[in-house]
Amino acid sequence: MPLNHTSKYAKLTEAQYSAVGKAVVEWANVEFLLDVLLSRLLGTPEFLARTYTDSLSAVRLQNAISAAVGIHDHRYGNRLVSKEALAEIANINQRVTALRGMRNKIAHFCWVRSNDEELFGTSFRGGVPSPKKERYDSTVLKSSELAELNKEAYALVEQLMKVIACLPEVTEESFLAIPSSGQTKAAL
Repeated sequence: MPLNHTSKYAKLTEAQYSAVGKAVVEWANVEFLLDVLLSRLLGTPEFLARTYTDSLSAVRLQNAISAAVGIHDHRYGNRLVSKEALAEIANINQRVTALRGMRNKIAHFCWVRSNDEELFGTSFRGGVPSPKKERYDSTVLKSSELAELNKEAYALVEQLMKVIACLPEVTEESFLAIPSSGQTKAAL
């Protein structure tokens, strides 16, 4: 039985539910915008890029972004994306990494109210207990920490939207207007 269903004292407050919900929503925004960011870096229309990005975990998506940043910097010599924009993207990637661990706990732990200002979360991980695993199996979050996390995630979404707006976009219309290399559409 989930912990927060065991008693009325274990149930999260509405403010705690709201804070956890905000964290989940903002992370969804971050992941969506990382998809868009990668599509811009790869010079691909967003919708087409989703055939690649949808199957990527956040870590792999970040790795792909890092690789694309390196290619733009070293191979393309910043002709499409400025050195400053690439530095900002690298900074964003670091911020995402910092938030990802906490996001994983919020999304995958079972939460219970310790009191009105604190939540306790556990992973209910199986296997043999060990001191190393113990550090990762549970956590305590104060409402103020969750509020700060949500503020950071919101600011990250804003920064992502700003940097994406500065990158060249390949629209579906422009992509489909590119002439083929001698083949007709019927021959494909």
